[in-house]
Amino acid sequence: MKQKYFIRTFGCKTNQYESHFIKELVEKSGNFVSEEYRDADVVVINSCAVTQPAERDVYKFIRRVYRESRNFKKVILTGCYAEYIKLNNLEEKFFSRLGVNIKIEFLGNNEKYYFIKGPYGVEEFITKFFGHKRAYLKIQDGCDNFCSYCVVPYLRSKLYSKPKDVVLKEVESLLENGYDEIYLVGTNIGKYSYFCNNKKYDYIDLSKEILDNFRKIILIYSSLEVIDLNSKFFSFLEEHKDKIFPHFHIPLQSADDKILTSMRRRYSAEFYVDRINKLRKIVPEVIISCDLIVGYPQETKESFLKTLDFIKKVRFNWVHVFPYSPRESTESYKKYGNFVCYDAKQRVREVNLLNKYLGEKYFKEVCKVK
Repeated sequence: MKQKYFIRTFGCKTNQYESHFIKELVEKSGNFVSEEYRDADVVVINSCAVTQPAERDVYKFIRRVYRESRNFKKVILTGCYAEYIKLNNLEEKFFSRLGVNIKIEFLGNNEKYYFIKGPYGVEEFITKFFGHKRAYLKIQDGCDNFCSYCVVPYLRSKLYSKPKDVVLKEVESLLENGYDEIYLVGTNIGKYSYFCNNKKYDYIDLSKEILDNFRKIILIYSSLEVIDLNSKFFSFLEEHKDKIFPHFHIPLQSADDKILTSMRRRYSAEFYVDRINKLRKIVPEVIISCDLIVGYPQETKESFLKTLDFIKKVRFNWVHVFPYSPRESTESYKKYGNFVCYDAKQRVREVNLLNKYLGEKYFKEVCKVK
């Protein structure tokens, strides 16, 4: 019997891509994608585990489904928070915290598509991005950086790069369906590495292949680590800057070198500024955004003020700020437990106040997927 599936996504652009792949699989299996969770038979939650607020969003939404849905038979919790629960044996704690009696199936990242009868054994490949004119294209998964605060390498541990030919076919399919602005997404796209015909392709080589084969395409990078902005990248950007959307999201996390070292970030504040200056030299109108963590256990008030001054110096267009969240399995958790700076939320408010002057609202609207 055909069923209606509602897919709710929390978290990163990679999750959003995977949710659209789920929607295509649902349709290909002969079932229906519902735009309203109240009418769905199955509610699929593609979750995030990067922060504690991301966890809370999952609980809030499941309770809402329980209260308001008319037809639902079960909830499928997949993605990183499902993986986190399974990794740390937190199922019993999950239901105790949830506080409602509801049937939930936990599917980690490696099982994300198993509830659908369909070709999930083949390469992920979408042809449309539901309800949008810009599309995401996942080229890579996994991270092995193991930054001290980050749980992602434990949840998406296996490095994977989508074959070049599959990427090109997917671009062709998206272009045929009216998408000529494409976000390249992944857990860490700078880790893209694919061997073909005795040549190793990195994310720069792949970008060049896309642009050489499809003249109408505009590429957008979801996020790039500052260490991946190397001389090869700048040469590529100089040659193809008219085909690269002028927005770069480059995680910072802190502008205090001692904090960066403790976080196991592999750059200094000076190095970061140097790369931003090179970007602006090639693309003067470039839009720069970053991720920032405040309230890290070793972050003093002096460290935080140094970071605020850095934000003003670099002239970011907006800063995506998070309070530090202790995550089980990470090095920071093993060292500091659940400790968080007492005024972390106040530090978030100070950065968000600065964001208003940086132009966050305007520039986010320009850069978002529409």
